[in-house]
Amino acid sequence: MYISESYIEMVNRSLRPASQEGTRPFPAASLEITLLEEAQLRAKTRELELFGQLCRIFDWQLTRRQRRYYLKSLSDGLTLVLTDLSKTILWTSRSFLSLTGYTNGEVLGQTPGLLQGQGTSERVMREANERLKRSKSVEVQVKNYRKNGEPYQCRVAIDPMRNGQGDMTHYLAVEQELK
Repeated sequence: MYISESYIEMVNRSLRPASQEGTRPFPAASLEITLLEEAQLRAKTRELELFGQLCRIFDWQLTRRQRRYYLKSLSDGLTLVLTDLSKTILWTSRSFLSLTGYTNGEVLGQTPGLLQGQGTSERVMREANERLKRSKSVEVQVKNYRKNGEPYQCRVAIDPMRNGQGDMTHYLAVEQELK
């Protein structure tokens, strides 16, 4: 990759100490923002690629519409949660941390029930579980709780995932906070 002389000079200028304590020259801040945006784009791209790998590894038979929906949900920053059939969390999207306050390490091996609390409707959860037991998709609005105990309303859409043989292998939930 060729880097122009003017670009090198701009970077060098931006790295010089500021004349006043606590201030930063404009180009340095601009460069940092650009680098951060590029890192976020790379992370989003890796996450989309990872989802594609999960689809191939588990041989999920997704329609084009389903694939577009999940990829768009990831791109839009919605939270995806993958569980096995016993509802043990196997993977969460990057946005899970910003939505719930929990890191992947804290929730892997747990169930999504850790997001529920006093204000979560038992009736809604019971009905959702009944639909899932019958291998039906579920879409509910429910009150969940962040790690710090703060409640939030969200829409959760859960789909049973099937492999090429038609066997149900996982559940995939898309969670969106309602404001």
